[in-house]
Amino acid sequence: MKLKLESLEQSYPVAQIRRQVIDQITLTVEEGTFISIIGPSGCGKSTLFNIISGLERPTAGRVIKDGREITGETGYVSYMLQKDCLFPWRTVLENAVLSAEVAGENKRKALERAEELLSVFGLKGYANEYPARLSGGMRQRAALLRTVMANQDLWLLDEPMGSLDALTRERMQDWLLGILEQFPKTVLFITHSIDEAVYLSDRVVVFSPRPARIKDELTIHLPRPRKRELMTSESFLQAKRWLWEKLHEEE
Repeated sequence: MKLKLESLEQSYPVAQIRRQVIDQITLTVEEGTFISIIGPSGCGKSTLFNIISGLERPTAGRVIKDGREITGETGYVSYMLQKDCLFPWRTVLENAVLSAEVAGENKRKALERAEELLSVFGLKGYANEYPARLSGGMRQRAALLRTVMANQDLWLLDEPMGSLDALTRERMQDWLLGILEQFPKTVLFITHSIDEAVYLSDRVVVFSPRPARIKDELTIHLPRPRKRELMTSESFLQAKRWLWEKLHEEE
């Protein structure tokens, strides 16, 4: 077991009360699996990632990774936020090694390693370009390269493709699956797209409206490597229909 979340709760003081954001979330994540989390906007998905990454300490509950409690501790996951968050004054290569620098790695060796990976991430020839000169898809690839350079075996990806157009998004999905074949990791992935969740995942976890609770989850029985033609298969459509119904039960 790579990750275990035990009875996590989170609330914040608002005026004279405490607003509950996460309520009793318990989840186990097996090593090497890809798990997507879907739920209404503002239900607490990103807050959960902040807790797992150690950026926030929960009101109650524990985060356990590889059998060790890491609640409130940073440095155990690679976390890619919704926006690429590339520094505009740093080149692609300099942005890529930022996570390695923060971790205290030798910068020269990190630059060499990142330069070797540029072609894998479709960025060959762009090492010295600045983010303003890149397309949205290229910026996301640069941000994921930075995530890889953090050298962690658990990735938290918070809607990394949400801002992309439909065609670029499809290409990025296939590209991400290809990257994970080369660099196997355990992935937690937030998305608002049911199609994306089914296509990428081994399991999909459905959150309720705030405060976030786990309503249900679905194991995706689709073969890997994933191919686009799977999206018209009966298994894919059944999974999509089930998730859509779960998301809209309250309505």
